Amino acid sequence: MLDLALKFLKGEVADYLSNIKTVESDPKVFVELTRISDLSGHIVFKDDSIGLTLINIEEERVAKSQMATIKGPDDKIQHLNPEIKLNLYILFTANYSDYETGLKYLSGVVRCFQRKNAFAPINSPALDPSIQKLIVDLYTLDLEQQHHLWGLLGAKFMSSVMYKVRLITIQERLASDEQPPILEINSTESSL
Repeated sequence: MLDLALKFLKGEVADYLSNIKTVESDPKVFVELTRISDLSGHIVFKDDSIGLTLINIEEERVAKSQMATIKGPDDKIQHLNPEIKLNLYILFTANYSDYETGLKYLSGVVRCFQRKNAFAPINSPALDPSIQKLIVDLYTLDLEQQHHLWGLLGAKFMSSVMYKVRLITIQERLASDEQPPILEINSTESSL
């Protein structure tokens, strides 16, 4: 599920940047789903490209469902663990030898999600039908948080923009058990 969501967002950004005139000499923009650096701190994604990196996964507890039963086939009741809703923190990083070109493409990423920040199968046919909705919000880090982030990534600071992608829903549809529904309740009163 995570891979499908990130591949979709990568495609949306690449398509948007390729269709606008950001830099006259480069008609095709390369957006790569990648980590930033290897264990020795060397940048691992291609030069003259935008890197998309998953930074963190967070459970969305506010919208968490507590429903543990659903009606399955043949009207049988299935017991499932409640679905998990996740927020993803993603980082778009410009790795361009020409600093100004990198900033132009990074501005294009911001414009892409300013133009359209909510994706569902109805308005985005390329989105996998198993993903109900993606909402992409700009996420701002202060300087201290950026310092910690780049230290954690094992790389020197590069021009980048961070987003929070909300409400990835994961539900494993394997029922722990299946029972016929309760159709009536018989109650007998006992006297004391």
